[in-house]
Amino acid sequence: MSSSAAAVVAIGSIMLAACARQAVIGSRESPHRSAPETHLRSDLEALQSAQEHFRTLNDRYTNRLGELEFSPSRGVQVSIVQGDRRGYSAIAATAENECAVFGGEARPPRSYVTRPGLVGCRL
Repeated sequence: MSSSAAAVVAIGSIMLAACARQAVIGSRESPHRSAPETHLRSDLEALQSAQEHFRTLNDRYTNRLGELEFSPSRGVQVSIVQGDRRGYSAIAATAENECAVFGGEARPPRSYVTRPGLVGCRL
């Protein structure tokens, strides 16, 4: 194998490993979640449902938690970054961990969240 072919294989392996890591972080099926991460993800999934329900009734998303039928878990702080006709984005955090999500045409609230509707976490 030539040195250029070996370099391509090495780069491909690095990229594959990075994609696999992101898939685990962003996946709902990660088998090694901590309890705080589980609460963060659960809260953001509940927030997504509340936002979709609110949109059905009001033809827009909201940026006010008080307008949603939603309460975060104890010790979790949830902030809606954007909530309007185009979409929503939100962050859930504890002292140690943070997760985020966005939907519709909103901008991702953090760089580690790359796909609408998929909760991503910074561990």
